[in-house]
Amino acid sequence: MQENLLIGFIVIWVALVVGSVMIFQRGKDVAKKRKLWPIYTVFSNVVIGGFIIYMQPPMVWLVAILVLLVPLTLLTIRSTKFCDSCGQATRSPFFMKPPQKCSHCNKPLS
Repeated sequence: MQENLLIGFIVIWVALVVGSVMIFQRGKDVAKKRKLWPIYTVFSNVVIGGFIIYMQPPMVWLVAILVLLVPLTLLTIRSTKFCDSCGQATRSPFFMKPPQKCSHCNKPLS
Protein backbone atom coordinates (compact mmCIF):
# COMPACT_ATOMS: atom_id res chain seq x y z
CA MET A 1 0.00 0.00 0.00
CA GLN A 2 2.72 2.49 0.99
CA GLU A 3 4.73 1.82 -2.18
CA ASN A 4 1.63 2.29 -4.35
CA LEU A 5 0.94 5.63 -2.68
CA LEU A 6 4.52 6.76 -3.28
CA ILE A 7 4.31 5.68 -6.93
CA GLY A 8 1.04 7.59 -7.21
CA PHE A 9 2.68 10.76 -5.89
CA ILE A 10 5.56 10.37 -8.32
CA VAL A 11 3.21 9.83 -11.29
CA ILE A 12 1.12 12.86 -10.33
CA TRP A 13 4.26 14.97 -9.88
CA VAL A 14 5.65 13.98 -13.29
CA ALA A 15 2.27 14.75 -14.87
CA LEU A 16 2.28 18.19 -13.18
CA VAL A 17 5.76 18.93 -14.53
CA VAL A 18 4.87 17.83 -18.08
CA GLY A 19 1.59 19.75 -17.96
CA SER A 20 3.31 22.84 -16.64
CA VAL A 21 5.88 22.83 -19.42
CA MET A 22 3.24 22.29 -22.11
CA ILE A 23 0.79 24.90 -20.83
CA PHE A 24 2.85 27.57 -19.09
CA GLN A 25 6.19 27.41 -20.92
CA ARG A 26 5.25 26.50 -24.49
CA GLY A 27 1.60 27.53 -24.67
CA LYS A 28 0.61 30.81 -26.31
CA ASP A 29 -2.96 31.21 -24.98
CA VAL A 30 -2.57 33.84 -22.24
CA ALA A 31 -6.22 33.68 -21.14
CA LYS A 32 -5.91 29.93 -20.62
CA LYS A 33 -2.69 30.40 -18.66
CA ARG A 34 -4.32 32.99 -16.39
CA LYS A 35 -7.30 30.72 -15.80
CA LEU A 36 -5.26 27.57 -15.11
CA TRP A 37 -2.42 29.08 -13.06
CA PRO A 38 -4.32 29.31 -9.72
CA ILE A 39 -5.76 25.82 -10.19
CA TYR A 40 -2.35 24.38 -11.06
CA THR A 41 -0.64 26.12 -8.13
CA VAL A 42 -3.21 24.98 -5.56
CA PHE A 43 -3.24 21.40 -6.89
CA SER A 44 0.55 21.13 -6.98
CA ASN A 45 0.82 22.41 -3.41
CA VAL A 46 -1.87 19.92 -2.30
CA VAL A 47 0.28 17.18 -3.84
CA ILE A 48 3.32 18.53 -1.97
CA GLY A 49 1.27 18.59 1.25
CA GLY A 50 0.16 15.01 0.64
CA PHE A 51 3.73 13.93 0.13
CA ILE A 52 4.78 15.69 3.35
CA ILE A 53 2.01 13.87 5.22
CA TYR A 54 3.15 10.60 3.62
CA MET A 55 6.70 11.16 4.91
CA GLN A 56 5.29 11.39 8.48
CA PRO A 57 7.51 14.07 10.00
CA PRO A 58 7.12 14.98 13.68
CA MET A 59 3.73 16.61 14.30
CA VAL A 60 5.19 20.07 14.99
CA TRP A 61 7.07 20.04 11.67
CA LEU A 62 4.03 18.68 9.84
CA VAL A 63 1.76 21.44 11.09
CA ALA A 64 4.36 24.16 10.52
CA ILE A 65 5.08 23.09 6.94
CA LEU A 66 1.42 22.67 6.02
CA VAL A 67 0.55 26.05 7.54
CA LEU A 68 3.36 27.68 5.52
CA LEU A 69 2.06 26.13 2.29
CA VAL A 70 -1.13 28.22 2.40
CA PRO A 71 0.45 31.71 2.27
CA LEU A 72 3.14 30.42 -0.09
CA THR A 73 0.43 29.25 -2.48
CA LEU A 74 -1.43 32.57 -2.33
CA LEU A 75 1.75 34.61 -2.77
CA THR A 76 2.83 32.49 -5.73
CA ILE A 77 -0.50 33.06 -7.46
CA ARG A 78 -0.38 36.79 -6.71
CA SER A 79 3.22 37.35 -7.81
CA THR A 80 2.91 35.64 -11.22
CA LYS A 81 1.56 37.52 -14.23
CA PHE A 82 1.32 36.53 -17.88
CA CYS A 83 2.26 38.97 -20.65
CA ASP A 84 -0.36 39.71 -23.32
CA SER A 85 2.39 40.41 -25.87
CA CYS A 86 4.74 37.45 -25.58
CA GLY A 87 2.70 35.06 -23.41
CA GLN A 88 5.54 34.42 -20.96
CA ALA A 89 5.17 34.30 -17.19
CA THR A 90 6.77 37.04 -15.13
CA ARG A 91 7.31 36.62 -11.43
CA SER A 92 8.20 39.29 -8.93
CA PRO A 93 11.20 38.48 -6.74
CA PHE A 94 10.59 37.55 -3.12
CA PHE A 95 6.78 37.70 -3.54
CA MET A 96 6.72 41.46 -3.27
CA LYS A 97 4.08 43.36 -5.23
CA PRO A 98 2.99 41.86 -8.57
CA PRO A 99 5.28 42.70 -11.52
CA GLN A 100 4.43 45.79 -13.56
CA LYS A 101 6.31 44.95 -16.77
CA CYS A 102 7.24 41.76 -18.58
CA SER A 103 10.72 40.48 -17.80
CA HIS A 104 11.00 39.07 -21.34
CA CYS A 105 9.75 41.84 -23.63
CA ASN A 106 9.54 44.80 -21.15
CA LYS A 107 5.94 45.64 -22.10
CA PRO A 108 3.48 46.68 -19.36
CA LEU A 109 1.44 43.89 -17.76
CA SER A 110 -2.28 44.17 -17.22
